Amino acid sequence: MTTAPVPIPAARREPRAWLVARPFWASLSIVAIWTAVAVDAIAGRDIVTVAAASTSTVATVVVTALLAAIATIFVARYGLAPDRRDG
Repeated sequence: MTTAPVPIPAARREPRAWLVARPFWASLSIVAIWTAVAVDAIAGRDIVTVAAASTSTVATVVVTALLAAIATIFVARYGLAPDRRDG
């Protein structure tokens, strides 16, 4: 007597499925973005603006964090969204 083989899900067939998983790379990208912000906070310089008689100083991490927040939104929306091919 023979039995029908049980189909193996695609995720289990591929031994390195995490390499092609979009959420993995999106999460890794977000970690890299905020690691860059942390490094800039520790070792970054200041933006110094000199006008007539006044001087204004802003830490570069302020600009970096603003851009990182915007990038995080776009990376998370694309990378962590459900796959449209799933149905």
